[in-house]
Amino acid sequence: MPDTAPTAILCFDFDGTLVDNPSDPYEIAQLEQFLTHMGRRGAIWGINTGRTLYHTLDGLKQHGFRITPDFIVARECEIYHLNEYHRWVDLGDWNKRCANDHRKFYKAHSSFFKRLQKHMNAEIPGARFISDTTEPAGLVANDEAIMARVCAWIDTQLEDWPMLGYQRNSIWLRFTHQSYHKGSALQEIRRLLGIGPEFTFAAGDNYNDLSMLRHEVAHGIACPANAVPDVTRHVESLGGYLAPEESTLGMVGAIQHFFYYPDEEE
Repeated sequence: MPDTAPTAILCFDFDGTLVDNPSDPYEIAQLEQFLTHMGRRGAIWGINTGRTLYHTLDGLKQHGFRITPDFIVARECEIYHLNEYHRWVDLGDWNKRCANDHRKFYKAHSSFFKRLQKHMNAEIPGARFISDTTEPAGLVANDEAIMARVCAWIDTQLEDWPMLGYQRNSIWLRFTHQSYHKGSALQEIRRLLGIGPEFTFAAGDNYNDLSMLRHEVAHGIACPANAVPDVTRHVESLGGYLAPEESTLGMVGAIQHFFYYPDEEE
């Protein structure tokens, strides 16, 4: 990360926003051209994803990126940056606080998870609970309609469990502490760098991106043409940029929309 405050922060969801599956090498090269130009103007860019750090780095290689992001938010809450030895390390003490709070969170909500499993077994077949060392508490459903039913039930429980949060992406869901999500992680990056929301851009396509697609987090918000309808409606309601193109090309258009890009060579 730069020693001085950047001129702007550009923050992208990864799958479905920054990249498609499969990605077009020409589109990735075009995106990199714009990101490199923004870097010359003093801006930094990063990825805010539900992937783990190493899964994100593998994804960058898989999609043919030749440039490296300035920061990565992994698992929707863990913040990493490259140190002077070109190694990915924690940015500040956020990850330590995040890990400690989540250990307490999973223990304190064990009875809720049991209640949820009982409810799904009785009322919502087609959804199952996930719990392992990588994902202490999560869900997967057979389709998005079933996941929507599960989320609707969870929402009825939030008054009794004020610290309960969840991050949904299609048929997958991860339970998290209410204070940790893509939006709060991006706000922490802003705080550490001394950058306000008026110089911050964020883009995403799915439900777990909604927390960073807010004006208190970023004044420049966008979504690609392939965003889920709820995200598109949300971005439109805030006067954000609805890209006519999907994924990578949509983000090229979003950068052009929010940041002037001259035609001449530098």
